[in-house]
Amino acid sequence: MHLKTLEDELKGTMSKALGNQGRKLLQIIEKMHAEREHYANLIQDYSMQKEEKENEQELNVDEIPKSIKIQMFQTIRTHNNLRKDAMTARWELLVHRQAVGFITNNHKFVNDRFPIPNIMELPGSLDQWEGIDQECDLYVQQKNQQRAQESVTRNFSDQLDWWSKIGRWR
Repeated sequence: MHLKTLEDELKGTMSKALGNQGRKLLQIIEKMHAEREHYANLIQDYSMQKEEKENEQELNVDEIPKSIKIQMFQTIRTHNNLRKDAMTARWELLVHRQAVGFITNNHKFVNDRFPIPNIMELPGSLDQWEGIDQECDLYVQQKNQQRAQESVTRNFSDQLDWWSKIGRWR
């Protein structure tokens, strides 16, 4: 009886960990799709502004303002980094499923169930994007400094204060 209880507990723990791994992969893929959508919105907004000024339909990277270029570069870089994370998470899911006992068609099932989008490429040539990566890093650094300078309001002075206000004594 005790052995059956332990086996059931182990199976439950393994299935919960397997589900967590699948959720992790799905969350990364959702973030990738959000970055792709953000990139498409950037292009669409820029194209709409450009159409108001002139009737050219083609995207010329040299004419794109630096602020939009930085956002485009950051979005593509974030997407591609998320893609690397997704590839790793999918591999971990494959290994996890195989360890649990899913051996037959494991790779096909996971690859079909969790497709990962391709790498996003910068439009135009690399020469047109030269120096944007340093400016993008500066932009991110400035944003982080602004967040760090914002004051943090603390509701509690220490752990004892927290326990007395919210802890189990209440």
